[in-house]
Amino acid sequence: MNYIEKLKLELGEEKVSDSLEHREAFARDESGIPELYLPDVVVHPESTEDVVKIAKIAYEHDVPMTPRGAGTSLSGGPLTVQGGILVVFDRMNHIKEIDSDNLMVITEPGVITQNLQNEVERFGMFYPPDPASLDQCTIGGNVATNAGGPRALKYGVTKHYLLELEVVLPNGEVVRFGKKTKKWVAGYDLPSLMTQSEGTLGFITEITLRLIPLPHYVQTFLVPFDDEVEASKVVSEVIARKILPRALEFIDRSSIDAAREMLPPNIPTDARAILLIELDGREDAVMAEAEEIAEICEKHSAMDIMASMDDRDRERIWQARRDLLHALEETGKIVRIEDITIPRSRIPEAVSKVYEIEKEIGLTLAIFGHAGDGNIHINILHDRGQEKLVDKVVERLCHVAVELDGTITGEHGIGILKKPHLHLEQSDRVISLQRAIKNVFDPKGIMNPGKKLP
Repeated sequence: MNYIEKLKLELGEEKVSDSLEHREAFARDESGIPELYLPDVVVHPESTEDVVKIAKIAYEHDVPMTPRGAGTSLSGGPLTVQGGILVVFDRMNHIKEIDSDNLMVITEPGVITQNLQNEVERFGMFYPPDPASLDQCTIGGNVATNAGGPRALKYGVTKHYLLELEVVLPNGEVVRFGKKTKKWVAGYDLPSLMTQSEGTLGFITEITLRLIPLPHYVQTFLVPFDDEVEASKVVSEVIARKILPRALEFIDRSSIDAAREMLPPNIPTDARAILLIELDGREDAVMAEAEEIAEICEKHSAMDIMASMDDRDRERIWQARRDLLHALEETGKIVRIEDITIPRSRIPEAVSKVYEIEKEIGLTLAIFGHAGDGNIHINILHDRGQEKLVDKVVERLCHVAVELDGTITGEHGIGILKKPHLHLEQSDRVISLQRAIKNVFDPKGIMNPGKKLP
């Protein structure tokens, strides 16, 4: 009996499919990688016990396993580069417990991020991490990539809310990392090790997250500028003044033009950049910060300062921001997105260098992203046949990030796409130490092979 037959026998045929149609449906993610990476079989577990069965069969037969949430990865993380078993967590999509007394939630990995946020907000609690794909991406995928989003500026990223994990190791053993307590220092911080491991160390089957009280007052502003560098200087100065907005997003001219129909109609047609600024907290504190930010914006020649009128207006603005990548794709160009992160004080320098690269290489580079925490998304617009130019841009951007004391990826992960550039940021010794850690968890090398480490 081969391993696919064993999977069907152990889990039931309703959870296992090796049909070509089903495998093709999961052969791509949102990275834009043109190759089709077909798994040999797709399995949809419904419990930790199912995942244990999958792992034990794969381990016995030395078959690669790749975990997948919603496939929103922008780096090729859930693609089955060596075939094998694709483990899709779409059926492990239940919130197990919302604990208002201890401000925490226990969830399965397949829960959609926005659904979890909506549920805990019903109890007056707040889960801040808000990646752009929050209406599609899963909590398990968020942990695997240490997802952030605009609110990371003030509230941090996924790892800052992680308390405890249940993990199935590649050999089928179930372990628990962390504790359901605010403090614990017994042993190594293994939950943080699993965070941003991109599915290369084990399967995350249960997640306990801490929550915080829901902020009651929120104010959102759109501020257009006629100069991109002046807009980026506002970002640096706001942070230097010790003001910490809930979000501080930068959108450049190319992105504005692509998303014009989604943005408020009173955005000036000659705006070359927009800052999307959001504050929350006590109303008096928010209003005081808003006045100071307005002063900074005016100092840097803001064309206007537009406040959102209500929750619907604010959500419409944020939906436009979240849809920027798709708006760029609708221009008819192929879009490769890079997410370098640099110290916030060096954002003006980084923006200038990006436009120098654009001018030199001749491809349009559209910039948007979480400028408040230094994480800018550079979208490389190109046509088929220009892949070598794209590779050249990516290499230059990675060099810029490292030269400015930053990182080649702030939240999208290494996956497949960034592997060739990891050596720019990390020494051979650091990479070899990580390989040793990988080998402890996965001695057979069957857990999401071909990802994360060169």
